[in-house]
Amino acid sequence: MLVSLAGGQQNVEENPPKYLRFITLGERAPWREELVDGVRKGLKPPAGSEPPQLTSLVSGDQAIPFKMVLRAFTPILTMAGSTENLEIRTGEGASAAPWITRAKPTAPLSLGVLYRDSNTMSWNNPKLLLLEDDQTSFKPGEIRFVNISEKPLEIRLGAVPTDPTERIKFEFLSVGPGEFKVISIKEGLNRIGVSYLERGSEGGRRLVWDNQFRVLSNQRVNCFFYKAQDAKATGPVRYRYAPEPMPKLPKPPRD
Repeated sequence: MLVSLAGGQQNVEENPPKYLRFITLGERAPWREELVDGVRKGLKPPAGSEPPQLTSLVSGDQAIPFKMVLRAFTPILTMAGSTENLEIRTGEGASAAPWITRAKPTAPLSLGVLYRDSNTMSWNNPKLLLLEDDQTSFKPGEIRFVNISEKPLEIRLGAVPTDPTERIKFEFLSVGPGEFKVISIKEGLNRIGVSYLERGSEGGRRLVWDNQFRVLSNQRVNCFFYKAQDAKATGPVRYRYAPEPMPKLPKPPRD
């Protein structure tokens, strides 16, 4: 028994597990209903208009079920070191089918940013941006801008001085479609302004987000920008702001 445990521990050390979590960026399908015997009843969203309800992550010879909620982080999932690829399946049991397959992540902790195909705006063929999420890649005191929209973004960020007579010293940066950038951010109150660039005859800057927010000493800040479902109603770019402490990893499994 002691030999078996030692062998298992050695296997974990030589081929350690990878930890992942996911966030799905998008919006709920428009509400639809029908009138049945004088009673209004909601209809199921059309296929592909929302992420699947039943999903699982392949880990070794197992499939770990987890639930995705739009614009929310999933719990941290453990992928056994022996797993060959990153694979998410939909459905359950024998009917489960591959939904996403990518190369196995290399970072100890990764974040999978899931979003709809921009041409079809369907979740049947989703896109995945895999980000290193461990403390060496993204630590407290930093802010990460992730742009999965189709618009180039211009961002200004600065700490708000305690003296109201002082002007904010802004840092300026650009984040193109499909890009992300990580920069330092000061503890306390900060001011942010984010605009996208519109091309063509009616080009120019269009405001996406302009506000103040407070950063605590143990926090890092995620800022996601994604394509809107109804550009006429909300503008073409939506955002999700998510400050958080450094996530705690689960205990590694025993092989």
